[in-house]
Amino acid sequence: MDNTIKHYGTDVIPFATARRSETLLFVSGQGGCDPVTGEVTHEGDLESQTVQTMENIRSILSQSGLTFQDVLKVNVYLSDRKHYEAFNRIYARYFSPPYPARTLVYCELNFDLLVEIDVIAQCKQ
Repeated sequence: MDNTIKHYGTDVIPFATARRSETLLFVSGQGGCDPVTGEVTHEGDLESQTVQTMENIRSILSQSGLTFQDVLKVNVYLSDRKHYEAFNRIYARYFSPPYPARTLVYCELNFDLLVEIDVIAQCKQ
C-alpha cells in the first residue's frame, strides 16, 4: 500500500509531501508556497509565509482526517533570528495546550523562504 500523500512539488523534487504509517503521519517540510503552483507567496513577508505554511500543513493533515491537535512534534526552520517573536505569535494561533514538542533552528532556506516547518502527527486509531 502506498501511504504517500500528494500535494505539490512531488513530481519535480524526489520527496513525498507526507508518509503515513499505522500510527504516525510524517509531513515533509512545508513553506509559504501556493499548493497548486508551488510558487513562493508573499516574498519577504514572514506573517503571510507562516500563515500559508500552516494552512498547507492543515490541508495535508486533513487528508488523513487529522488536525493540529494531533501533532506531536514540530521542527521549525527560520531564515533569521529577528523573526522569532513574530513567528511565535502566528504559531500560537494554530496550537493550544498541550503543545507539541518543538525544535526551532535558524538557517538558510531554499527559494528565499523565510520559514519552513515539518511535523509528525499521531494517526487516529
